[in-house]
Amino acid sequence: MRIKITKGQVLDTQEIPATLFPAGEYLANLTPEGKIEVLVTRQIKALFSFSQFREKVSQGDFVVIEN
Repeated sequence: MRIKITKGQVLDTQEIPATLFPAGEYLANLTPEGKIEVLVTRQIKALFSFSQFREKVSQGDFVVIEN
């Protein structure tokens, strides 16, 4: 799926804590563990539980562009 981050976010990632995700469009995938993975690059990704992702969408921080 593709999402749009409406305003820059500082998110914790597995590789580098506190990575800047500037506003823009990103690819996101559902993982086998049921989490949503937002990709900055192939190496840098942020993982969200479904409830965390839904909260970001309801707050308007993330917009799902394409499912």
